Amino acid sequence: MTASDAKDDREQLIAGIEQTRHDLAETVEALAAKADVASRVRGKTAQVRGQIGGKFSTLTRTARDRAPGVRDQVSKAGRVIPEPARRTVTERPAVLYAAAGACVAAGLWMWRMGGRRP
Repeated sequence: MTASDAKDDREQLIAGIEQTRHDLAETVEALAAKADVASRVRGKTAQVRGQIGGKFSTLTRTARDRAPGVRDQVSKAGRVIPEPARRTVTERPAVLYAAAGACVAAGLWMWRMGGRRP
């Protein structure tokens, strides 16, 4: 074996050691990230919160878009709906929005529970 072969072998060995160190550092970082449960929970919470916020915005927009039609149906129903309820819907649509929001929230909660029993 010549001196240049020994030098090449040594350089390859050093390069291999450096690559192994790099791979090991990446593995340790990945394991540390998996072990950080609090951070993972915060990330998942933010993701779910964003999804629910988007769905709630869509449902709110839909309720606002349909509210005039509901008011028209209420006025056409006349005798079927008691006067206080009819007056509330036509004069204070915010009450209708709140009721619709409560129904949507209850529906989302029931859907999220997916048939699980308490």
